Amino acid sequence: MSAHAPEPVDSPEPAATAERAPRRRVLLTTDCGTEMDDQWALAHLALSPEWDLVGVVTTHAPNLAGSAAERTAEAAREVLRRVAPGCGVEVRAGSSVPLPDARTPLANRGVERILERAAVRGPEGRLTVLAIGAATDVASALLADPTLAERIEVVAMGFQGRSVGGDEWNVKNDPAAWRVLLGSRVPLTVGAADVCKRRLLMTGERACDRFAGRGPVGRYLADLLIEWLGANGATASLVTGRSDAWPVWDEIVVAHLLGLSAVRRHPRPLLREDLTFGSRSDAAADRGIDWITDVDDAGLWEDLAGKLLPGGR
Repeated sequence: MSAHAPEPVDSPEPAATAERAPRRRVLLTTDCGTEMDDQWALAHLALSPEWDLVGVVTTHAPNLAGSAAERTAEAAREVLRRVAPGCGVEVRAGSSVPLPDARTPLANRGVERILERAAVRGPEGRLTVLAIGAATDVASALLADPTLAERIEVVAMGFQGRSVGGDEWNVKNDPAAWRVLLGSRVPLTVGAADVCKRRLLMTGERACDRFAGRGPVGRYLADLLIEWLGANGATASLVTGRSDAWPVWDEIVVAHLLGLSAVRRHPRPLLREDLTFGSRSDAAADRGIDWITDVDDAGLWEDLAGKLLPGGR
């Protein structure tokens, strides 16, 4: 820990404060379609009147060949067609490849969208950028315009845990992008895999019980999980010890937006080549990073179920 960094302080207990807060502008960056969790998070955002979803930018993943960002864009458009037809939320493909280094931005229409939407502060303050895929396009936007750090905040799902870092999917798909974020002035909140595995584990049976009877969107979300587990039970067993359960990882950023998370601030780490964390010796350490330490999962799933009215969407 830096000699000048404050001692970590626990946040207040989680509280559902979204109704009292100003309507918040949110932009999602996602590798939708590589699994099933991005679809759940996007659906939850699209169903939530608490936020103004001003755009979706899609990114790459190694299990998507060719024009990966366009493939994830089509997956995101399909979610919006099913969940919120006519919502008018534009989906733009970002980069299909990671950054070549931590200095060189990759120009594309997704980066343009981030810069456009954050050109000026809204009445509610910073644009909230949710990073639930590779952070390539967020990092490119920060490199292209360093003043962007004064107009956005980033809430991300990434790393295996606060103390270890680790090659969690979203990070290993573009480590250079994460070095940009960690070294920048942008306010940064991260939910790591260890919290997701502890709090966001979902079985197909539970998804059916909670959501499948609440209209076609609820059935769609439950089926996404059931079909994914049916095809990837061996992977689920390796990660969770159960072939019938999987963490809905990316819902951790939605929980944070809803005020259903607890956070603890720590100095910003240095991301080593092996993707473990080290101590920084520069000014970025003292800027801090808010780590999500807990999630009110019952409140999160209740919120989602409440937006899937019986016989409704």
